[in-house]
Amino acid sequence: MKKIPSLNGLRALSILCVLTSHVLSRNLGLDKAPAGQLGVTIFFVISGFLITLLLVNEEKNNGRISLRNFYIRRVIRIFPVYYLYLGVCGILAIMHVFSFSLLSWISSLTYSKYFFTTEWETAHFWSLSIEEYFYLAWPLVFKYLGRYRKLFAMLIIVAVPLVRLTTDIVPLHLFTRADGIMWGCLLAIYYEPVTQFLNKQKKLYLTLPFIIIMGCIGLKTVLNIFHWEIPEHFIEAFFGSFGTITIVSIAFIMVISINFENNAWFTILNLPFINYLGVLSYSLYIWQQMFFSTHLGWFSGFPQNLALIFIVANISYYGVEKPLLKLKDKFHTKRSGGSKRLASVAPFPGSTRIPATQIETQP
Repeated sequence: MKKIPSLNGLRALSILCVLTSHVLSRNLGLDKAPAGQLGVTIFFVISGFLITLLLVNEEKNNGRISLRNFYIRRVIRIFPVYYLYLGVCGILAIMHVFSFSLLSWISSLTYSKYFFTTEWETAHFWSLSIEEYFYLAWPLVFKYLGRYRKLFAMLIIVAVPLVRLTTDIVPLHLFTRADGIMWGCLLAIYYEPVTQFLNKQKKLYLTLPFIIIMGCIGLKTVLNIFHWEIPEHFIEAFFGSFGTITIVSIAFIMVISINFENNAWFTILNLPFINYLGVLSYSLYIWQQMFFSTHLGWFSGFPQNLALIFIVANISYYGVEKPLLKLKDKFHTKRSGGSKRLASVAPFPGSTRIPATQIETQP
């Protein structure tokens, strides 16, 4: 099965950002690094891009979208590991290792954690809750709004930064983070013209998104050094780990990472070990939270907690995720008889076109 190059590498970068942030804050007692939120933002952009790319290709291939098959694939992909983790948490709660409120259980079971971020052990489900509502709503918008789907995406992209700019809603919320996913969606819809535009740029210009994103992340540090007073809401709306400029830079970096092969960045993202981390990224994200809990004693200490995270993530992936991938693939909508070849994403230099049915997605 052919996969889009570099995306597992970007997933690996995302999960490494999250792990680094949690080691710094939970094990080393440092202020929480912006890397954790940056990692989640990268996940959001990738998720919106891949899901929309699948929908675009299915519509081209078949002239329609099968909502039934889409939702079944998402359930098979997300639910098993998610509820396995909750089951283990439940066992540890019965053993009085963890303690959860009723609100924490309800918000976890119903994917509404971004409304009710409570105990540490399930607090990371805020991001999965946002993704689940995206998986629920976006296919409906894509199928039934037709040409207005682009307008819908643009409205979200404009509205969410305004919410960040004008309110005190926490950054772990649907209304302050949904634009990350929608930028990925819009990129998938306009993928070919964006790729053609980048192919015409000089190599120097292709480094700009990397420079911009480093500037966005380091802005708060610069402000503290020089004691410049800029409203916090303004920074969070457009800069930082999840501001609009940061998100757009991530989107361009993703396209560059996919399409330009002859450079060190592409080589690193596609190294076997980096690819392996990307494959494990979902299980790593689910299980890492447990091993940064203060209730696990020695097991949450550094560096043994990292070793345990990787051991459990491997068990989760090879024991649960991977066996179910074949089942998920059975629910791809079959090509209609009138089309003799599959529509495909824009070509990647040095590789063949990749049919939608061969694109592997992860959250």
